[in-house]
Amino acid sequence: MELSKNQEVKIIRIFDAPIDMVWKAWTDTELLMKWYAPNGCTIHFKHIEVETGGKFHSCISNPEYGDCWCIGEYKEVVPNSKIVFTMINADENGNPIDPTKIGMDPDWPGETLVTITFEKENTKTRMELHQTVSQELAIKTGAYPSWLQMLDKMQLLLHQNN
Repeated sequence: MELSKNQEVKIIRIFDAPIDMVWKAWTDTELLMKWYAPNGCTIHFKHIEVETGGKFHSCISNPEYGDCWCIGEYKEVVPNSKIVFTMINADENGNPIDPTKIGMDPDWPGETLVTITFEKENTKTRMELHQTVSQELAIKTGAYPSWLQMLDKMQLLLHQNN
């Protein structure tokens, strides 16, 4: 299904880091734990297996709003090129739950698909992120600003390690 303009989240970032470093930031659990949560929040993984067919079960802890559990499956993992995964609201035991049960917007889908692509641009890396939810809804719910905050944190991490 082709989504029309503004019918999905789309973020493009150019990172001043080699593609293998940007890739590692997305696939190394220790690095993910340093940036993959919005400002003021932390993330931990009950399980993560970054490979095609692999699954994850994570929790973002927010001091103001509590814990937000998520499960998903890696649909496609192509080193230094592409990562595609589902994101499903879940409970602590990994069971999918209705997003409204945890106070989310009633329009928020129970499952979204996230596609990350990586392209080498000289010594830098162009990363494009797509998520199958309306960008307008993602801005309204805070999901979009959260992605921006997390990618800013990833940029700082890459800069420190470069």
